[in-house]
Amino acid sequence: MKKPFPIMLLIFAQALLMTYSAGRARAQDAPAPGFVLSLKNGSTIRGRVLSRDEASGTLRLTMTETSSGAPRSYAVVAMDDAQAIKASATESDSILIRLVGGSELKCKEFNLNGDTISVKIGTASTIELHWEQIQSISFGS
Repeated sequence: MKKPFPIMLLIFAQALLMTYSAGRARAQDAPAPGFVLSLKNGSTIRGRVLSRDEASGTLRLTMTETSSGAPRSYAVVAMDDAQAIKASATESDSILIRLVGGSELKCKEFNLNGDTISVKIGTASTIELHWEQIQSISFGS
């Protein structure tokens, strides 16, 4: 006569493993707050910190950070490949653009046009800015 204990232990271990795997999948599917950089080929890249190299004109999007906030991995994207930058999926998230001189703009997205960006304000209004006018671009609520 076989003992049911090993079978029950196997079923319990499998159920525990499935519960753990499902929890990890849900955590990975939840969008992290930050920037969503849309590329012209249809790809998207998510990150928390966005900067532009003045010499080369490339964008640098920090994707992961260490516990101290230092960049761990980042994407370097040519301006010609980038199409638009949006805040993450939640309605309360926004992008804060600080201008030289102290003005600030809050937006959900902006489009890249070489040396200028088109900041989308509201549903129908846009503002054209040159990169030299921008002091910083940060993600905030």
